[in-house]
Amino acid sequence: MDALEELRQMHVQAQTAFRRIEGAMPDQRAGLWAKLRPELELHEKIEEQFVYDPVAREVGPRDQTLKAWEGEHEQQAKEADGIIARIGELDPKDGQWMTEFQTLVSMMDRHIAHEEQDIWPQIRREWGEDKLKQAGRPVGAAKSAAEGGASVSEAFGRAMQAAKHAF
Repeated sequence: MDALEELRQMHVQAQTAFRRIEGAMPDQRAGLWAKLRPELELHEKIEEQFVYDPVAREVGPRDQTLKAWEGEHEQQAKEADGIIARIGELDPKDGQWMTEFQTLVSMMDRHIAHEEQDIWPQIRREWGEDKLKQAGRPVGAAKSAAEGGASVSEAFGRAMQAAKHAF
């Protein structure tokens, strides 16, 4: 499967988890959040490592939108990390927790829409299917490892191993 399709599937899973947490009883939120938080971290790491950083290096001055996206994405990731840290300091049963969580969900929904509608079509044109399938191997390896219970660092390590064989 190509890298963008792997990432899209992760978007769907994250958005499903967001909605599940929003509808959960306050005493259920902690467990659901504990599962989602590392998935968000892994997603950000693998899309940077295997898609956005390489695209930015390869396109150079050819495509200023993709070149600029790398920095924009990093900034958005830092903002999300800040919200995630604040969520981690709060009690999931507290109303402030849900306020911070909904801020994160709103930000992530906008981020995902921009990626999928504006950025990914350009990446698809620049890289083509062969390169996207090549990048999909480490992304898929990380995703599979995480689904199998691996930690973020273990899943990322498996992605790095897969990348050695993919590129």
